[in-house]
Amino acid sequence: MSETRERALDAAITLLGTGGAHALTHGRVDAAAGLPRGSSSNHFRTRDALVTAVVERLEELDRRDWAAMDLPGEPTLDLFLDAVTRFIEASVTTDRVRTVARYALSVEATHDPRIAAALSRGAALIQEWGARVLADLGAADPQAAMRTLMAYADGLILRGVTRPGVVEPRERMAAVVRACLE
Repeated sequence: MSETRERALDAAITLLGTGGAHALTHGRVDAAAGLPRGSSSNHFRTRDALVTAVVERLEELDRRDWAAMDLPGEPTLDLFLDAVTRFIEASVTTDRVRTVARYALSVEATHDPRIAAALSRGAALIQEWGARVLADLGAADPQAAMRTLMAYADGLILRGVTRPGVVEPRERMAAVVRACLE
């Protein structure tokens, strides 16, 4: 990916995460990325093309982040809890803007099946990773267990984004994971 394209997409994610979907225009992307006027529209001819590219960039960033989440050696409940807790904390702190951008795109996805499909690919990364670890930890139905855990984590992330400072104790997460292993 060219540096200009990457800068434009990262700026677009920031605009979505700080100003919502209405903030996403070619002109605002150029300004936020420090690019000459018209640069982003040269790469993404329409707003639809820009949104599609933003979703793909989010997926790329998710793949990078999830590749780094692999647990060292044999997975244990504590290692898994640490990874899930780090993911949730990062989603509401250091990656908050990206999380809010994803939520803004999720609303757009209710009307655009292409965006919904791309966002689903990112969620599938998490689902596959977690189900694999839960299987190693002995879950009877790792796919169902991970869907439950993802729903719980989604709720924690949404609450963390909309009500900063409200933190779920690690013990609660451990109880949910233990329940998923039954």
